[in-house]
Amino acid sequence: GAGMRFQNEAADPENAGLAPARAFLEPVKRKFPEISYSDLWILAAYVGLEVTGGPVIEFQPGRVDHPDESYWEQMSYGRLPAAEKYCCPHLDDNNVSSSLDETGKVKGWEGLCTHVRNEVFYRMGFNDQEIVALLCGGHVYGRCHPNASGYAGPWVENMTQFSNEYATDMIEDEWTLVSHGDTWLDEEGSAELRPAPGNRQFVNQKKGVKSDDPNQMMLLSDMILAWDPDFRPILEMYAEDEDKLKVDFGAAFKRLTELGCGFP
Repeated sequence: GAGMRFQNEAADPENAGLAPARAFLEPVKRKFPEISYSDLWILAAYVGLEVTGGPVIEFQPGRVDHPDESYWEQMSYGRLPAAEKYCCPHLDDNNVSSSLDETGKVKGWEGLCTHVRNEVFYRMGFNDQEIVALLCGGHVYGRCHPNASGYAGPWVENMTQFSNEYATDMIEDEWTLVSHGDTWLDEEGSAELRPAPGNRQFVNQKKGVKSDDPNQMMLLSDMILAWDPDFRPILEMYAEDEDKLKVDFGAAFKRLTELGCGFP
């Protein structure tokens, strides 16, 4: 329904930062007014994937836009993945490592797993393999902005090209939990990885260790793919097989973008 045209859905914290992308497509909408916003946004996503080496997805038109905001009466916030939901509270900005358990996982990560699985993807009919494929294929693009989501930095080095880099880096790199109070990131040339106050994320840099590696980050909701015993084997499979990731991500993303459309 292209509900982000209206205030309530646009204001969902998990939709923060998408206004520039919607504005970018407005000239196309003006030139081709007969296409619905819903179709236009999905078509643009498919084209973006194709030209960046991702899957080629057959486009099915026919999505209908919400005429007004009355649909929101049946909706609520919390239906999209949140980066830290149900994890232990972030209390001490100067000692973020106190959030970690003895294995290096954020305390309460199991609750975050339940959120991503049950409250978001299972609710829409996706299974664990599709969840991992969607995250591995989607988070290889773009970056987080602290003035939008509150998180900071890119997931991968080549953020405009489809690959399995997200999966391989999550497994192969060493990740450090940081918060806004970790000013050492600024001192070591990684200021772009310091999240906004109150937020935590993992980074591929270490305090006091100079590195030539490009600055990268992972959200807590990314790291559950490596921590959860059911997600982990799927992540490892995609780290080994980029072609399979492309196929599986394409299929899952097509299904995601056709949910509720009534297509045959």
